Amino acid sequence: MAKKTQESAQSKLMQRLKEALPSNLSLVDELADLLEVSNDSAYRRLRGETALSIEEIAAICKHFSLSFDAFVNSNDNGLVTFSYHQLNSHVNSYKDYLVNIHNDLGKIIQFEDKQIIYAAEDVPIFHHFYHPELTAFKIFYWNKSILNAKGFEENKFDKNLVDIELINIAAEILDRYSKIPSIEIWSDDTVNSTIKQIEFYWDSGIFKNKDDALLILEQVSQMLDRIKKQAELNIKIDRENKPVSTENNYSLYHSDVMIGNNCILVNMGKTQATYLSYHTFNAMLTTNANYCNETDLWLKNLIRKSNLISGVAEKQRYRYFKRIEDVLKKLKEKIENE
Repeated sequence: MAKKTQESAQSKLMQRLKEALPSNLSLVDELADLLEVSNDSAYRRLRGETALSIEEIAAICKHFSLSFDAFVNSNDNGLVTFSYHQLNSHVNSYKDYLVNIHNDLGKIIQFEDKQIIYAAEDVPIFHHFYHPELTAFKIFYWNKSILNAKGFEENKFDKNLVDIELINIAAEILDRYSKIPSIEIWSDDTVNSTIKQIEFYWDSGIFKNKDDALLILEQVSQMLDRIKKQAELNIKIDRENKPVSTENNYSLYHSDVMIGNNCILVNMGKTQATYLSYHTFNAMLTTNANYCNETDLWLKNLIRKSNLISGVAEKQRYRYFKRIEDVLKKLKEKIENE
C-alpha cells in the first residue's frame, strides 16, 4: 500500500514537471542532466519504475522551483509552501535579488503561452528600470533605507554609489518583462510609495542638491508618460521607445478597491505561479495549484470590479494620470521653492 502511495506521489511530481517545462525542452534530458543519470535511468524514474530518492526530490524541487506540496495531496490540509530569496545587509544581497528576478523572467519567456497578471500596490518594479537615474535611486533607497546595506548608511544619494552592474541587470530585467504579455491593476495609491520616498529623502536632506531631486521627479513623470502611452496602444514599449509587439500585450486597469500588497500571478503553459510581496519589495513564490487557482479567481474578480483604462478608455485614463501628475507638480513646486 505504501508503494502505491509513493508511486502516486511520484506520478504527480512527473506530471507537474511536464506542465512546468517549455515544450521545446525534453524532460528526460533535463532529469538526466539534473540527477546525473543516464537517459534510460531518467525514463525509469519518469515512468515510476524507479523510486526517486529524497535527495533527488529535493534537487528536482529546487531546480524547477516546485514546493513539495505541489505534488503531495494537500487539497484538504490548507498548507502551502512558499520559497523566497533571503536578503541581508551585505551589498551583494541586492544583486542576488535582481539576478533571481532576471532568471525567473528568463524561464517565463521560454513558454509560448505566457502571461503576467500584476495587482500593484506599488508601481511594478520593472517600470523604473527604463530610466538609469531613477533605477539608481530605487536601488539606493532599498539598500540604504530597507536593507541597511554596508556602504550606504551615512551617504547621501549619489547615482555613482550604485554599481553599474546592478543598473545593467535591471535593464535586462526590463527587456525580458517587456516581452511577456501583462495585465496590471493599479489603485489610487500605486504611485504613492515612490513619490513619498522622494519627498522623504528631500525632507531628510539625503539628496545632495535640488537638481538631483528634480531629476528623479522628472524621470518619474517620464515613466508615467510611457506607461500612459503603453496603455493607449495596448502594447509594451521598449527602452528605445518602440513597440515590442504588433499584437496587444499590455492592459491596464484602475481599481477603486485597495489592493493591500503586490500580488503577481504568472501563467506558463499549464503551470501557474504566485508571487506575494513582503518586507517592502521582496516576494515569496509558490506553485501550489490550489493556491494559484484561488489567486486567479481573486484577480479575475478584482478585474471585474476595476475600470479598464487602456485602449479606447481615453477619458478614464486621462483622469487617472492627471491626479498623479498634480501630486508630482506640488512636490516639484515644494522642492523648487525651498
